[in-house]
Amino acid sequence: MTVRTTVAFDPATAARLERLAKRWGVSKSEAMRRALEQAEQAAVTTSPEEPDFTGMSPIEILDWMEKNPSPPVPGGWGDDPHRELREMRERDASIEEERETERAARRVAEPGASYNP
Repeated sequence: MTVRTTVAFDPATAARLERLAKRWGVSKSEAMRRALEQAEQAAVTTSPEEPDFTGMSPIEILDWMEKNPSPPVPGGWGDDPHRELREMRERDASIEEERETERAARRVAEPGASYNP
């Protein structure tokens, strides 16, 4: 049985889903199913139970955080998250720039359209 669901993504997320589906050679729906399955498994296997921080001193909280480091972000951040985030933003900006160029070309190609860079 299939349940149809509508989701709305920002352009960068939609592009990521499309790239992932192409990389895996599956439909976008299948890519979403696989990504959700992996995210759920990661959450179940790597998340320690969080204590009630309201009854803890700041030192106790820091001690708990040191003993229970955050699990890696799904998809994984490596040794240099700042560089990786910058690269990801640059890729997304490049995708958006390409899309804007395509939109501008379509506007110019429309009958009666004037060129306005």
